[in-house]
Amino acid sequence: MSDYVKYNSMSEGDAFLDPPPSFQVNDEVVDKYIKSTNDLTDQLNVKDINGCRVAPPMLAAVYVIDALRTRVGPPGGIHAKQQFKFHRPAKVGETLYTSANVHRLYQKKERNYVEMTTETRNQLGELITSGLITRIWGKE
Repeated sequence: MSDYVKYNSMSEGDAFLDPPPSFQVNDEVVDKYIKSTNDLTDQLNVKDINGCRVAPPMLAAVYVIDALRTRVGPPGGIHAKQQFKFHRPAKVGETLYTSANVHRLYQKKERNYVEMTTETRNQLGELITSGLITRIWGKE
């Protein structure tokens, strides 16, 4: 039995996990992200009008990982591209839930491609980000 998902076992529309995995946005996570990216942008330390610290937008690349790990491809796969649409900033103190679905399966140059959509909402159901990720699936 393999530790990865076979390309032919997926169908367009498949959900990755139900319920989706959670991610806690807290000061420690935000500070680690800022330190690891060496991002000195002043806005990363600004609070919104309600006094809440806003998380860096590209923290999205971190909080979608757990949802994507539920469909791991075979070795040799490539994370080809990723797009995010930001609906509103994530804030410290929120719990985020990212769902992921197989959007499209196709072949190009004799390689299998998987497009996945993601949607991240907070604990109140408010939409934070949505995205589209394209992977070149590893050869089985």
